[in-house]
Amino acid sequence: MTLPVLFPPSHALQSEVGGSNANRTPVASCRVPLVAFLFVGVLGVLLTSYPARNLDVWSHLAGGRDLFGAGGGFKPTWLYDVGTHLVYSALGGGGLAAVKALLCGGVALLLLRLGAVSGWRLSLATTGLALLAMSHRLLLQPQTASVVLLAVGLWLTYRPGASRAARFWPEWPLAVLFVAWANIDQWVVLGLTVVALIRLGQTLDTRTRGAFGATLLRWAVSTAVLVGLSCLSVSNINGLKVPPELEAAMTALRQPAGGTQPVHSPFAADYFALFGNNSSALSYYPLLALSGLSFLLNLRGWRWASFLPWVLLAAVSGVEVRTTPFFAAVAGLVTSWNLQEFFARRPHAPPRRWVRYAGVGLAGLVAVTFLLAAWPGWLQTPPYGPRQWAVEVPPALERGAESLRRTHAGGGWEAGTRTLHVSPDTRGVFAWFCSEDASLTDDAVVASLCDPKRQQEATEKLRALRVTRVVVWAGDPSPTSQAVLNRLLATPNEWPVLHVSGGLVVFGWVDPTAPAPKNFTPWAVDFDRLAFRPDEHEAAPPAAPPIAPHWWEQFWVPAYAPRPPGRDEADVLLRRAESARIVTPYRNLADWEAGQLAGLVGAAGGWTWPAGGLDAAVRATLFHPPIPEGNIPPPPQTIMTLTLSQRFADDRGAIPIGEVYAAVRAARRAVAENPTDAIAHLVLAQAYLALSESTAEKRWADRDGITQLKRLRQVQASAALNKAVELNPKLSRAHHELSRLYRRIGCLDLAAKHLGEYRNIPPLWGGPPKSGDVSKSLDDELGQLTKLVDSRKEKLEKDAERASVSDRVLLAVRMELGGYALDQLLKSDVSAFGKDGVELEVDLLLRTGRPHDVLKWTTPEVGGSLGGQKYHWTLAQAFLAVGDYESGNRELTDMVGTDGDLNPPAAVGEEVAAVVGKGVLDGLSASAHFDQLVWQALSLADLQQRVAEIAQTLGLQANMITLRGVVALEAGNTRRARDTFRAALLYSPNHWGGGQLEFSGRRVAWAALALLDRAPPER
Repeated sequence: MTLPVLFPPSHALQSEVGGSNANRTPVASCRVPLVAFLFVGVLGVLLTSYPARNLDVWSHLAGGRDLFGAGGGFKPTWLYDVGTHLVYSALGGGGLAAVKALLCGGVALLLLRLGAVSGWRLSLATTGLALLAMSHRLLLQPQTASVVLLAVGLWLTYRPGASRAARFWPEWPLAVLFVAWANIDQWVVLGLTVVALIRLGQTLDTRTRGAFGATLLRWAVSTAVLVGLSCLSVSNINGLKVPPELEAAMTALRQPAGGTQPVHSPFAADYFALFGNNSSALSYYPLLALSGLSFLLNLRGWRWASFLPWVLLAAVSGVEVRTTPFFAAVAGLVTSWNLQEFFARRPHAPPRRWVRYAGVGLAGLVAVTFLLAAWPGWLQTPPYGPRQWAVEVPPALERGAESLRRTHAGGGWEAGTRTLHVSPDTRGVFAWFCSEDASLTDDAVVASLCDPKRQQEATEKLRALRVTRVVVWAGDPSPTSQAVLNRLLATPNEWPVLHVSGGLVVFGWVDPTAPAPKNFTPWAVDFDRLAFRPDEHEAAPPAAPPIAPHWWEQFWVPAYAPRPPGRDEADVLLRRAESARIVTPYRNLADWEAGQLAGLVGAAGGWTWPAGGLDAAVRATLFHPPIPEGNIPPPPQTIMTLTLSQRFADDRGAIPIGEVYAAVRAARRAVAENPTDAIAHLVLAQAYLALSESTAEKRWADRDGITQLKRLRQVQASAALNKAVELNPKLSRAHHELSRLYRRIGCLDLAAKHLGEYRNIPPLWGGPPKSGDVSKSLDDELGQLTKLVDSRKEKLEKDAERASVSDRVLLAVRMELGGYALDQLLKSDVSAFGKDGVELEVDLLLRTGRPHDVLKWTTPEVGGSLGGQKYHWTLAQAFLAVGDYESGNRELTDMVGTDGDLNPPAAVGEEVAAVVGKGVLDGLSASAHFDQLVWQALSLADLQQRVAEIAQTLGLQANMITLRGVVALEAGNTRRARDTFRAALLYSPNHWGGGQLEFSGRRVAWAALALLDRAPPER
């Protein structure tokens, strides 16, 4: 079945004025089967049917809505804005995305029909390749509209016609096209250039004696008219402008290579590293090569009308990769024309019937395969899932706009005040979802905010613009946004946080020079509440079982969201906690002096001479110790005071523990929402490392004796980092953190491995620089570590040449070669190393970040080998490493016994009374014989030992209960945490004082309860 031709019948090669066959312009004239149209149209729709997540969508929608309102105006894309707003209002976000996909399918049909000259099969193939090359760049943006308009322009330029000169003005369709295009997108400049070059090429192809000058003059006048009409349009009244994307690419060409600049050119060294898993992006290379080769094959049919636009767009796409759709549209056409002419000149016999049928069957199979692969997105970039039409906005931005709107409704902002947006993307979203907010973007103000030396200038500009709030989004990858976010988080007194959700932060500005600065306390975020009294949606989510979806499920199971909001929120909370590191020493000193001064004043009422003078002297020394000048050593009392104050500071931690707990929960939510997000796992690991290295937990694990807590944090961090590396082997920060962690847990060989992988990652991906002092220092560190590992492996091979597997493994562990030891254990049968080997294997699996393997392999039979306590502790670590807090709490409860609580006082009292009663009865004998005295001494020693054993058992149980409380606090279940800490303190009801049960976690329980008491009461 075939469709009628879209053009009137004409020759396959037609000349505009006349001339030889070699100079004729190709026009579509052959019939194209309906099935070919259906295939190309459906493929074009499928390849462009993905959710619109680019944030400039909302800026265009708001621009179309507010065009004739207050503050509106004619922007370069005003016509596109109005059109998208009308479609969105009528059909919604899904309808808008569907219209875009259908337009792209129409482009595919247009290119197929225009490329079919003497046959449709080659046109079908080249059009499919062109569609694949352009598909990942056809976003819901004005540039996509420009691609559609370019296809229409190609149609109008290459369209057949007997004699354009016979018409009154043959260029009027192009004039209408470019007037509209100039009001839609700035890429009209490229479209004008392409059409002008095509017209020039046609003039060169059809030149004849005596008429060439007139034809060239007509081309020049026509081009000038089109340019003039475009310049006089509403949006470009002052003249055409170069698109900002092309301007940025030209600027990048003048800058030295390297660094972390964005990749503009597909020939940049880092382009393949960025798009190596994107078939659509990589198809640019075969299209470029094939189209260039087609000109060489068709030298006899050379046409300037094909070559000039092709060489221009090839050069432009080599500079700016975002122009690939423009190049693909032209390259697909000229490749089809050149190859059809080349094969048409070659004699060939008609194929046999079975060959023809086989070819049709193979072509059908290939077509179906392409359509099936296009449906889940396999021809493009992961994550894979069924095609869908939607316009999505990050939930954090929508919630931030809603928060600002509520504050406006409640009268929280003075009239005339404005919001400064660091990123234009957030301004566009807020303009749509919170139209009542007066917003602006100002690069000069943002630049002054980033520079600490220009704070006075920033203050003056903010006051002049009446800015009282600043919006920053952590998801914006620009260095400017990241620098502003760090700068504002580091000065909470001047920039209080009014809203934080999913990485979006709204800061209020307290003008330090204003006579009555605005009080933002009623709207400021209470980070103590977020840390120690989180709402249900702010807690860690329930653990979901690991799911390994089958490949066929990608045809109907939606893909994960590419950027879970919890990831950016965790990042913001970690940054805010780290920003406190600078002021923490001053704050600790102020609190220390305030406490000592209060003690000094409080003790003054009870002073008597001479003891009062000594007490006053000691307290005065604690408040302000004497510091000698010069090289004189300080006196003992000064050393004692400095030691105590340093211990006071260490007890409090370098950064706030509550904000790190909130970061852990946010990262857990991100991992649950998208388990394939490597960055979310990395942020989770960074939060765990911060807990164990920089917060009060470091003291809890080291000095207060809950060693299980330190081990647990290492296991959790290792699991998250290994998962991040598994999902993204090029994630440089994960490799670097893993190298640091493995050094601390005795796996030097794995530390060297990951440090080497970190060294090999290019700077664009966050890797270290390839030259300079940092590079040299890293090379020296890697060389020393590699040399150390190699020497230990040589010694191990020599010492364990004839040793058994278990002895070799134990020796490797003692030499801190954990990776080698684990490999030996995994290669051997359990019977080769027995119970100790099982325990060691499970331990190494946890240390090397494989908790799922531990949960899979640690069966009740293995538990019999490990023993009850070790079995439950192993499972608890594995469950908590994967975020299953309920199962982890259950295992910790089983370790304590008695339903996770201490034995009631009555039961303990009966046990102690029996022991003491026996001791009393044994000591009642009044005989002074030697054997009776020995018996009494032994009985007394037994009494003391039995009482100590009871106290030790209670202390161990209380420690595990305290650990359960810390885990509950981490998960955000603060009610359980409070009850658990109080249960651990059953036999230590007073913070200070003797006669209580002493256990190492007692101070931890009291410190945690003090933290929980800082949070506001439940609402």
